[in-house]
Amino acid sequence: MPPADDAAEPAASETPPDPAGDVARAAEARSAVQTPPAAPAGGRKMTVHRAGDGEPAAPAPATGGAGGGGGGPRGGMRVYQSEPAKPRRRWPKVVGVFAAVLVLAGLGVAGYAYWYLQDTVAAISETEDARQQEAQSGLDVALPDQPVTALVIGEDRRPGEGPSRSDTMMLVRVDPRTQSIAVLSFPRDLIVNVPGYGRRPINEAYELGQEPLALATVKELTGVSINYLIPVDFRAFQRIVGTFGGVWLPVDRRYYNVNDGSAVTNFSSIDIQPGYQLLRGADALAFARYRHTDSDIVRNARQQTFVREFKKRVDRWGAATRVIELVSILRDNLRVLGSNKKNADARLLLDYARLVSSIPRGNMVQVRIENTSPSSTYEGKLEASPEEIQRVVNGFVRPDLESGEAIANRDVAKDPKKKVVKQTYDPAKTALEVRNGNGTPAAAADAAWQLVESGWTLARSTGDSVVPYLYTTVYYDGSVAGAKDASKVIGEAFGGDSEIKPLDAAAKAELEQGGVPVTQPIVVVVGKTYIGDLAPPKVPILPDKEEAQITRDPKRDLDIWRKAEREAGFPLMMPTVLYAGAQTRDPLFSSQPPYRVYKTGGHEAAYVTYSADAYDQVFGVQAIDWSDPPILEGPTTTRTYQGRTLLLYFNGASLQRVAWKQNGISYWLENSLTGRIPNSAMIAMAKSFKTVPR
Repeated sequence: MPPADDAAEPAASETPPDPAGDVARAAEARSAVQTPPAAPAGGRKMTVHRAGDGEPAAPAPATGGAGGGGGGPRGGMRVYQSEPAKPRRRWPKVVGVFAAVLVLAGLGVAGYAYWYLQDTVAAISETEDARQQEAQSGLDVALPDQPVTALVIGEDRRPGEGPSRSDTMMLVRVDPRTQSIAVLSFPRDLIVNVPGYGRRPINEAYELGQEPLALATVKELTGVSINYLIPVDFRAFQRIVGTFGGVWLPVDRRYYNVNDGSAVTNFSSIDIQPGYQLLRGADALAFARYRHTDSDIVRNARQQTFVREFKKRVDRWGAATRVIELVSILRDNLRVLGSNKKNADARLLLDYARLVSSIPRGNMVQVRIENTSPSSTYEGKLEASPEEIQRVVNGFVRPDLESGEAIANRDVAKDPKKKVVKQTYDPAKTALEVRNGNGTPAAAADAAWQLVESGWTLARSTGDSVVPYLYTTVYYDGSVAGAKDASKVIGEAFGGDSEIKPLDAAAKAELEQGGVPVTQPIVVVVGKTYIGDLAPPKVPILPDKEEAQITRDPKRDLDIWRKAEREAGFPLMMPTVLYAGAQTRDPLFSSQPPYRVYKTGGHEAAYVTYSADAYDQVFGVQAIDWSDPPILEGPTTTRTYQGRTLLLYFNGASLQRVAWKQNGISYWLENSLTGRIPNSAMIAMAKSFKTVPR
């Protein structure tokens, strides 16, 4: 039975709840009416529009009767005229007074809204917990217009037990330069070095030293700069999810357990059927935490799925325009703790809240530790090589936002609307040198290393520039083919303020003042605006094209699909090609029908479960009489195949979903939670769908 927190949750609906209407109206008024900032001395002049300069002239004021009083006769005074007085046009003045009242009220509301935001930010960003305050000293100050990274710690506190362990540890990075979000989850059973305690499971760091030690452990493991700490307990999780009316999630298979106290069932109870559906607080928590019949890696993928779809729920709910209201809801349920080296900046947090809401789903990348082996020291735990950790960290700080489009062009169909531009250079074969122009020790070496990690494998640090540089500058030799195009891409990695200049005689002479000759066609001089972080490269990293491992049988499962269609009452489409080895069944509930016909949120739906593995290769086919379900918002790209528009959803270079719509019905093929079904098989299956024959 759901806890009391869930009992008051709103009914399933795409109409956003309004628990703080007054505050929402304050936010809307604030956005409509704001006091313009005073122009700084020496700044831009005020532009004045005058009648006759392209602006309509203001209407003349209404004239009064005898005496010319524009406001009408005074009380007690009669005016006699030989002709009836013409009715005065009082509405301009009434409207003017009303507008003035609105302006004054709006200014008051705006002031209240700003005060409320500041007060709420203080409530969210301050803590009385001594260990959390200690952890804040280990956080880096967030800078405007730069990427920020938050460590999310989900607390696993159980009644009657000692210090709690972290049930979830997740890094979330928001990059305004690339308009992207990256999420990196750590398996709780991953063996890492816990400072002061040696190699232990990562979730023990929280048990041994709470937030300070958990933060130190993740920073040592990844080397990533962390700006915020977000501790979340289960009760807060359920309240937040309940506030938004639940989350629409693609449930890959049946989840069922009744905890009767026995050793076999001694974990959280859960009862969730497969298929796309709205999960509320208790069920959403149970789904996100579940791991008892699969693995910690699969649970990480499940949690990342929740985060991705929860973001859509927040977007639909209106966070972009109702931030004040959103913050008011979260203030009692969430802490976002920044560095104690600088007070919380309400405007900066507001800007990032708006940014997160505006980032499309195609620019949200989930990164997972996948290549693990059993630990030889701790039974049942996992080990990951330093190379695997470095791989996922690289994917986290430089998420792959380009491969999906390139894979779609190569493996699905060319996009006829986009002109294919032939690349004039190969990053792996382009020689470039990096020089230090900002005076920060090792800045050039650090930038060169990041360029190598981004694919510019011949980048080398070659010393200092005598001349100081404010902005990073990329010089190119115009006589070398592709050098100019390559320099533009390199400049973008350093940010929009970088400069691209030809490597002419004057530039070369300046660069060689320190006695180090220029030997490469591209020279990068690192400026003061470089803070040690490059934007992800805009060069797609294409995996090798693989042959699809599939079986083709148009009649396979025909009886199953016909039964499902009769029960659903609307047309279904079935695959005539399947991933090799896939069975039409739920891996843990094979005695039950592999299809489910149900109703969710007022929509008729059908879902069929396939499995090529006990838990790691479970995928499914969804149909729902809903033309615009949230999960289909923001595809990475689209392609047309045999007259059908395919919506393609990539996570980096992995194809997570292929969808299409027909006659008000949405259909999609969903990869496993970990994306284990190869792209080639996903594409082959998607292309094979046909209407179920009668």
